[in-house]
Amino acid sequence: MDKELELLSDWLKHQNDLPKKRTHKETLLDIAGIDHLENHWSDIYAYFFNPKASHGLSRLFIDSLQDILCSKTEQSPLMMKSFSVLRECGVQDEKGNTKRIDLLLQNEDEAIIIENKVYAALYNRLDLYWNKPNVPEENKRGIVLSPWATPVKFHNFVNITHEDFAHTIENNLSAYFATANPKSLILLQDFIQNIYNVTHAMNEEEVYFYFENREKINRLAEIRKNVVSHIWKTIEEDGNTKLLKPLFKENGMKLSIKTKNNVDYCYYTFDALPDKVMLTLVYDTLWNYDKDGCRIRMFLELQSKEMIKFVKDMKDTLELEPDGHKEDTTWWHYKGTKITFTPKELANSNDIATRIVNTIKESHFYEDGQKIIALWKEHHK
Repeated sequence: MDKELELLSDWLKHQNDLPKKRTHKETLLDIAGIDHLENHWSDIYAYFFNPKASHGLSRLFIDSLQDILCSKTEQSPLMMKSFSVLRECGVQDEKGNTKRIDLLLQNEDEAIIIENKVYAALYNRLDLYWNKPNVPEENKRGIVLSPWATPVKFHNFVNITHEDFAHTIENNLSAYFATANPKSLILLQDFIQNIYNVTHAMNEEEVYFYFENREKINRLAEIRKNVVSHIWKTIEEDGNTKLLKPLFKENGMKLSIKTKNNVDYCYYTFDALPDKVMLTLVYDTLWNYDKDGCRIRMFLELQSKEMIKFVKDMKDTLELEPDGHKEDTTWWHYKGTKITFTPKELANSNDIATRIVNTIKESHFYEDGQKIIALWKEHHK
């Protein structure tokens, strides 16, 4: 074995401290496509800041916010016994342009001004925001909420991260839990998870691990790229059809390779009816294999609603049984099998091509496809 590969192999065998993979838990905000949009975050904050809203969590948010604020500034908390929650409160600059405060929590005597940031820089006129509430200076608090620690030049505003706020809310939740609306608790849990998703898009341990081992990792990535390219070209790319086409011809198979320009799947189409019947090779399992090992999944696939309906209608005449693989509206994996490989077999392009052709023969997928095509043509003269 090449000395470099030997060293890489030894390094991998002794890697017992690989960082645990962080799981991105999908939220409703992800599904709605608003997971990173500031206005929607502000709307959710406004709902939970309102003690009288239907969530039933009373003062959880305002008290949690003031807990952090007091710990950061050593200021006394405001009373905020009763207050309004205002969104996009307008204030004009010297040129008459309107600037808008994301969230303003205010009563006659007190105010908390919140600038909410997700993926935007802090360019706002915080001085104008500060002067908007007509309350005594000592009864105002200014906060910049952001995903990460952000320098705030205007001295009356304090930076609090969304994550710190979320942690404080979770720590305080038990005191408010009894009166909470169950549906609102689900929304709150989802929102907090979304905050963690955005804040920790990358696991810090993985970043440190990469930079400590980047040369080895980059070399391994290069090797993986070479392996993927080798197998992909053998199965699909035009430059290597010289391997498969003679084998198809030798075995009486009139198939053409329809490239998909990816490393997930490709089609071998039947020349007699290329748009309706094909052999689909799904080979993402070579790089993302599980307990079943390295393999290619192969399907006899029907395409188009008309063909699927036809085969179902002619089931008795065809005397072919589907084997329970996935069916969609316009395609059907009518029959499926798998082609397993050892690393030695994958190293040789000719071995890959031969195994594919032999599996097509042994599975009888080609004969079954031809039978379907012949019956289709007979009924569509």
